[in-house]
Amino acid sequence: MKVFRVLMLIVFLGFLLTSCSGGSDDGGATGGSGETQAAATKQDSTSKDEAAKEEPKEEPKEEPKEEPASVTSSSKIFLNAFDFNCSSNWGDRDGAVGIKAYTGSGTCEKSFPGEAGTYQLVLKAVTEYDGKSPYKFSINGTQVANGEYPLSSSLGCDCPHDDWRKVCPDRDRDIDLGTYDLNPGDILQLWGDDVYPCGSHGSYTKWRGIEAIRR
Repeated sequence: MKVFRVLMLIVFLGFLLTSCSGGSDDGGATGGSGETQAAATKQDSTSKDEAAKEEPKEEPKEEPKEEPASVTSSSKIFLNAFDFNCSSNWGDRDGAVGIKAYTGSGTCEKSFPGEAGTYQLVLKAVTEYDGKSPYKFSINGTQVANGEYPLSSSLGCDCPHDDWRKVCPDRDRDIDLGTYDLNPGDILQLWGDDVYPCGSHGSYTKWRGIEAIRR
Protein backbone atom coordinates (compact mmCIF):
# COMPACT_ATOMS: atom_id res chain seq x y z
CA MET A 1 0.00 0.00 0.00
CA LYS A 2 2.81 2.36 0.80
CA VAL A 3 4.49 1.40 -2.37
CA PHE A 4 1.37 2.30 -4.36
CA ARG A 5 1.16 5.72 -2.71
CA VAL A 6 4.79 6.38 -3.44
CA LEU A 7 4.26 5.52 -7.10
CA MET A 8 1.23 7.80 -7.30
CA LEU A 9 3.22 10.64 -5.73
CA ILE A 10 5.99 10.19 -8.26
CA VAL A 11 3.50 10.24 -11.14
CA PHE A 12 1.81 13.38 -9.75
CA LEU A 13 5.13 15.20 -9.31
CA GLY A 14 6.12 14.19 -12.81
CA PHE A 15 2.89 15.65 -14.20
CA LEU A 16 3.48 18.90 -12.35
CA LEU A 17 7.02 19.21 -13.64
CA THR A 18 5.85 18.55 -17.22
CA SER A 19 3.12 21.26 -16.98
CA CYS A 20 5.54 23.90 -15.66
CA SER A 21 8.08 23.15 -18.39
CA GLY A 22 5.39 23.57 -21.14
CA GLY A 23 4.28 27.02 -19.83
CA SER A 24 7.82 28.26 -19.88
CA ASP A 25 8.21 27.20 -23.53
CA ASP A 26 5.00 29.01 -24.58
CA GLY A 27 6.10 32.21 -22.88
CA GLY A 28 9.45 32.06 -24.61
CA ALA A 29 7.76 31.62 -27.96
CA THR A 30 5.47 34.58 -27.34
CA GLY A 31 8.32 36.77 -26.21
CA GLY A 32 10.31 35.87 -29.28
CA SER A 33 7.44 36.81 -31.58
CA GLY A 34 7.09 40.21 -29.93
CA GLU A 35 10.80 41.01 -30.39
CA THR A 36 10.67 39.96 -34.04
CA GLN A 37 7.67 42.25 -34.70
CA ALA A 38 9.39 45.19 -32.99
CA ALA A 39 12.57 44.65 -34.98
CA ALA A 40 10.59 44.52 -38.23
CA THR A 41 8.78 47.75 -37.34
CA LYS A 42 12.05 49.51 -36.54
CA GLN A 43 13.65 48.29 -39.78
CA ASP A 44 10.63 49.52 -41.79
CA SER A 45 10.80 52.90 -40.08
CA THR A 46 14.53 53.20 -40.68
CA SER A 47 14.11 52.36 -44.38
CA LYS A 48 11.53 55.13 -44.87
CA ASP A 49 13.73 57.66 -43.10
CA GLU A 50 16.69 56.76 -45.28
CA ALA A 51 14.51 56.92 -48.38
CA ALA A 52 13.29 60.35 -47.31
CA LYS A 53 16.88 61.52 -46.85
CA GLU A 54 17.98 60.15 -50.23
CA GLU A 55 15.06 61.74 -52.12
CA PRO A 56 16.57 64.71 -54.04
CA LYS A 57 15.31 68.10 -53.05
CA GLU A 58 13.85 70.21 -55.84
CA GLU A 59 16.15 73.15 -56.52
CA PRO A 60 14.42 76.55 -56.61
CA LYS A 61 13.82 77.61 -60.18
CA GLU A 62 15.58 80.75 -61.34
CA GLU A 63 13.53 83.33 -63.13
CA PRO A 64 14.64 83.66 -66.78
CA LYS A 65 16.79 86.70 -67.31
CA GLU A 66 15.63 89.18 -69.89
CA GLU A 67 18.18 89.66 -72.65
CA PRO A 68 18.80 93.30 -73.51
CA ALA A 69 17.24 94.24 -76.79
CA SER A 70 19.76 94.67 -79.56
CA VAL A 71 20.37 98.31 -80.36
CA THR A 72 21.43 99.50 -83.78
CA SER A 73 23.93 102.27 -83.23
CA SER A 74 23.85 103.49 -86.82
CA SER A 75 21.97 102.92 -90.04
CA LYS A 76 23.04 103.48 -93.61
CA ILE A 77 21.20 105.00 -96.52
CA PHE A 78 22.65 104.67 -100.00
CA LEU A 79 21.68 107.39 -102.47
CA ASN A 80 22.35 106.03 -105.95
CA ALA A 81 23.89 108.56 -108.34
CA PHE A 82 21.45 107.51 -111.07
CA ASP A 83 18.54 108.57 -108.83
CA PHE A 84 19.79 112.20 -108.64
CA ASN A 85 18.36 114.93 -110.85
CA CYS A 86 21.37 115.93 -112.96
CA SER A 87 22.06 118.60 -115.54
CA SER A 88 22.03 117.43 -119.15
CA ASN A 89 25.82 117.10 -119.44
CA TRP A 90 25.96 114.17 -117.01
CA GLY A 91 25.61 110.63 -118.31
CA ASP A 92 26.52 106.96 -117.83
CA ARG A 93 30.29 106.58 -118.01
CA ASP A 94 31.53 103.00 -117.46
CA GLY A 95 28.64 102.14 -115.10
CA ALA A 96 28.90 105.37 -113.07
CA VAL A 97 27.50 108.88 -113.48
CA GLY A 98 30.05 111.26 -115.01
CA ILE A 99 30.45 114.47 -116.98
CA LYS A 100 30.24 114.10 -120.76
CA ALA A 101 33.53 114.89 -122.54
CA TYR A 102 34.20 118.54 -123.41
CA THR A 103 30.96 119.81 -121.86
CA GLY A 104 32.32 121.59 -118.76
CA SER A 105 30.89 121.50 -115.28
CA GLY A 106 27.49 120.25 -114.15
CA THR A 107 25.44 119.51 -111.02
CA CYS A 108 23.32 116.65 -109.62
CA GLU A 109 20.90 117.05 -106.71
CA LYS A 110 18.44 115.06 -104.63
CA SER A 111 16.29 115.66 -101.53
CA PHE A 112 17.37 113.71 -98.46
CA PRO A 113 14.93 110.79 -97.91
CA GLY A 114 16.01 109.74 -94.40
CA GLU A 115 14.80 110.64 -90.93
CA ALA A 116 16.07 113.70 -89.10
CA GLY A 117 19.43 113.06 -87.47
CA THR A 118 23.19 113.40 -87.68
CA TYR A 119 24.80 111.70 -90.66
CA GLN A 120 28.28 111.18 -92.04
CA LEU A 121 28.19 111.57 -95.82
CA VAL A 122 30.56 109.54 -97.99
CA LEU A 123 31.00 110.14 -101.72
CA LYS A 124 31.44 106.91 -103.67
CA ALA A 125 33.90 108.24 -106.24
CA VAL A 126 35.41 106.53 -109.27
CA THR A 127 39.00 107.72 -109.77
CA GLU A 128 40.85 107.82 -113.11
CA TYR A 129 44.53 107.76 -114.09
CA ASP A 130 44.44 110.83 -116.36
CA GLY A 131 43.16 113.61 -114.11
CA LYS A 132 42.21 114.68 -110.61
CA SER A 133 38.50 115.31 -110.97
CA PRO A 134 37.29 118.40 -109.03
CA TYR A 135 34.11 118.25 -106.92
CA LYS A 136 32.02 120.50 -104.69
CA PHE A 137 29.28 119.39 -102.31
CA SER A 138 26.44 121.57 -100.98
CA ILE A 139 23.49 121.18 -98.59
CA ASN A 140 20.49 123.46 -99.18
CA GLY A 141 22.62 125.68 -101.42
CA THR A 142 25.50 126.06 -98.94
CA GLN A 143 28.83 124.56 -99.98
CA VAL A 144 30.18 122.35 -97.18
CA ALA A 145 32.94 120.33 -98.90
CA ASN A 146 35.18 120.45 -101.98
CA GLY A 147 38.38 118.96 -103.32
CA GLU A 148 39.89 116.77 -106.03
CA TYR A 149 39.79 113.04 -106.64
CA PRO A 150 43.12 111.22 -106.21
CA LEU A 151 44.61 109.50 -109.26
CA SER A 152 43.78 105.82 -109.78
CA SER A 153 47.40 105.06 -110.73
CA SER A 154 50.79 106.55 -109.94
CA LEU A 155 51.62 106.28 -113.66
CA GLY A 156 49.37 109.25 -114.39
CA CYS A 157 49.75 110.43 -117.96
CA ASP A 158 52.49 107.80 -118.56
CA CYS A 159 49.89 105.06 -118.52
CA PRO A 160 49.48 103.61 -122.07
CA HIS A 161 46.18 105.11 -123.11
CA ASP A 162 45.38 102.27 -125.53
CA ASP A 163 45.64 99.69 -122.71
CA TRP A 164 44.51 101.73 -119.68
CA ARG A 165 41.72 99.35 -118.63
CA LYS A 166 44.32 96.64 -117.96
CA VAL A 167 47.38 98.68 -116.87
CA CYS A 168 45.78 101.48 -114.84
CA PRO A 169 42.01 100.92 -114.56
CA ASP A 170 39.51 103.12 -112.73
CA ARG A 171 39.31 102.50 -108.98
CA ASP A 172 36.47 103.06 -106.52
CA ARG A 173 37.39 105.39 -103.67
CA ASP A 174 35.44 106.64 -100.63
CA ILE A 175 35.71 110.39 -100.00
CA ASP A 176 34.48 111.73 -96.66
CA LEU A 177 32.25 114.76 -97.24
CA GLY A 178 31.80 115.45 -93.49
CA THR A 179 29.14 114.90 -90.81
CA TYR A 180 25.98 117.03 -90.72
CA ASP A 181 22.56 117.37 -89.11
CA LEU A 182 20.03 116.53 -91.81
CA ASN A 183 16.27 116.69 -92.08
CA PRO A 184 13.92 115.03 -94.56
CA GLY A 185 13.80 117.07 -97.77
CA ASP A 186 17.20 118.77 -97.37
CA ILE A 187 18.74 119.26 -100.84
CA LEU A 188 22.06 117.49 -101.41
CA GLN A 189 23.98 118.74 -104.46
CA LEU A 190 27.20 117.56 -106.12
CA TRP A 191 29.10 119.68 -108.64
CA GLY A 192 31.75 118.25 -110.96
CA ASP A 193 33.88 119.20 -113.97
CA ASP A 194 35.97 117.56 -116.69
CA VAL A 195 39.74 118.15 -116.80
CA TYR A 196 42.41 117.22 -119.40
CA PRO A 197 45.95 117.16 -117.99
CA CYS A 198 47.00 114.45 -120.46
CA GLY A 199 45.94 116.13 -123.70
CA SER A 200 42.91 114.86 -125.54
CA HIS A 201 41.70 112.56 -122.75
CA GLY A 202 40.93 113.39 -119.15
CA SER A 203 38.76 112.68 -116.10
CA TYR A 204 35.06 113.38 -115.56
CA THR A 205 34.13 113.41 -111.87
CA LYS A 206 32.59 109.94 -112.08
CA TRP A 207 30.68 108.72 -109.01
CA ARG A 208 28.32 105.93 -107.96
CA GLY A 209 26.37 107.65 -105.19
CA ILE A 210 26.49 109.05 -101.66
CA GLU A 211 26.23 106.94 -98.51
CA ALA A 212 24.62 108.53 -95.44
CA ILE A 213 25.69 106.84 -92.17
CA ARG A 214 23.65 107.80 -89.14
CA ARG A 215 25.69 108.71 -86.05
